[in-house]
Amino acid sequence: MRTAIRSNTAPSILVIVLAVGWGSRARATDFTLTPAEAQHVARRGVVIRAVLDAGSQRKGTVRAAIQIDAAPAVVFGMMTRCADALRYVPHLKDCRVRDQAPDDSWQLIEHEIDFGWYTPRLRWIFRVDFTGQTAMHFRQVSGDFKANEGVWELEPVADGASTLLRYRAYIDPPGYVPNWLARATFKRELPQMLQDLRRLCEAKARANAPAPASSF
Repeated sequence: MRTAIRSNTAPSILVIVLAVGWGSRARATDFTLTPAEAQHVARRGVVIRAVLDAGSQRKGTVRAAIQIDAAPAVVFGMMTRCADALRYVPHLKDCRVRDQAPDDSWQLIEHEIDFGWYTPRLRWIFRVDFTGQTAMHFRQVSGDFKANEGVWELEPVADGASTLLRYRAYIDPPGYVPNWLARATFKRELPQMLQDLRRLCEAKARANAPAPASSF
């Protein structure tokens, strides 16, 4: 397996402790936004649905949605470069491409997460399978999580000028991660990460926009 430290081609795929447990073909679109949620997303809000285990309150299923005023290709590119992931993913310290398919249909990525003095650094290697630029399925193959699998889906809206980004995952973090830190991931860090991702994607879209024609 080859190693490329901080490669510019590795997916960010929400490295903050969001992880999973159902089949690798799981879909984010199995939840439909309510009319109120759709209005909230259209007004640049972030929808988060988290259902935590009643016993531990530290693991469970999370769904999220955000609309980004940039084409899916821009969002996909931002989500599949380590250099960009380091700009918006909380606590991400290192990102490496460990292996990949000759046709780029999948990659093995290693991430290192540092929560500071709260816990030891987390490391995990996950496989990402790409469905064109419309879906990214990821699952842990080794590392500190008890389980880690999920999906991102990118749906064009507004004639392709914007993207509805949907996410689903299940979290079962390492035992040494405090309960309050696991819950903070759902409540604060996921929405903040999505907002930061949107900010960077929209800035990229503006930079790529053609200059207005001169009136002279």
